[in-house]
Amino acid sequence: MRSNTITRGFALLAFLLVALLAYSLRQKAAATIQRDSDEAIYLAAAEEFASLIQTGNWAGFLETNPTPEHPPLTKIIFGVAIQSQPATPANAHIDETVFLPRGQAARRTSAVFGALTAGLLALVNPVGGLLLAMHTMTIKYTSEIMLEAVAAFTSLAAVLCYVRYKKQPKSIWWIASAVFLGLTAANKYMYAIAGFAILADWVLSNFQTGGRWGAFFKRSALWGIISLLAFFVFNPFLWQDPIQRLGDSLLFHSNYSQNAPEVVNLDFPFYQPFIWLNTSAKDWHPENTFIYSLDNFILIMGVLGLVRLWRKERVFVLWLIVGIVFLLLWNTKWPQYTIMVSAPIALSAGEATTVILQSIWKDFRKQ
Repeated sequence: MRSNTITRGFALLAFLLVALLAYSLRQKAAATIQRDSDEAIYLAAAEEFASLIQTGNWAGFLETNPTPEHPPLTKIIFGVAIQSQPATPANAHIDETVFLPRGQAARRTSAVFGALTAGLLALVNPVGGLLLAMHTMTIKYTSEIMLEAVAAFTSLAAVLCYVRYKKQPKSIWWIASAVFLGLTAANKYMYAIAGFAILADWVLSNFQTGGRWGAFFKRSALWGIISLLAFFVFNPFLWQDPIQRLGDSLLFHSNYSQNAPEVVNLDFPFYQPFIWLNTSAKDWHPENTFIYSLDNFILIMGVLGLVRLWRKERVFVLWLIVGIVFLLLWNTKWPQYTIMVSAPIALSAGEATTVILQSIWKDFRKQ
């Protein structure tokens, strides 16, 4: 009993310390990084939702979803964050908006979710959480007014709840996993690929344990239904015309990836995601936002830790595999998309780094 209490205490301490470090690094980025191209779009969307909140026009949520190619949840969260802040002057230059009160409130919101994601990962492996907290590309895209931070948090929460269910098979955990997966899709569709990793691992586990397939199919189907319900509940824009609006949203991405001028003209090679994974945000921001870059170290250690991570909890490796395959096959290859796999990479790197640190500590104690 005392041992369990100490273990929980260390886990809580790791969560708090890593989350605090992650937030401080992201808040520094939020206060210094120049405006990213998409931030004005999502800040404008947040302004529309803030206006609905301020005027009490709750019915407006059923008709409002700026940039309807993406679900509205993150944009609504930004709207909640900025609605109490002073209005942005009409004559403000677009590059200044992210440094004004409303822009900073939205960026802080991303920073909070980015910090919580690193803290959650620290519950699995403190070193992995620390590496995610310090990963510069993840810092960049989880401190800006983008859709990545909330989706990264909910997708990791979905996987962690599933892992908890495997260790402690109570219904609350697989239900929580389903709800978080639905929330993930309600933030940004592509991050829901974590659900395919969960399902693949669930199938493999049932094979290994010789579980009853009838019970498995019943539970996994219910898990999927709960995910879809959560996605629908937290996507009020779909309520009045779900089939048409969802179809239009999904069709946009297919057309965009094939025909958008910016995608066609850039013509990134299929392996471009590997280039982004090997890129540091420090290279893009010469100002003092980043004084270090561990991104290449994390990538190398992430590769080295895959076998150990597979043995400990393979769902994270499956998550990484599914994510990489998606990124390679999907024609649109923006750098922020790699954030969907930064958590499993950091966790794998944490496993490899932990082995090295333990070996060094053992050698030190022998002296």
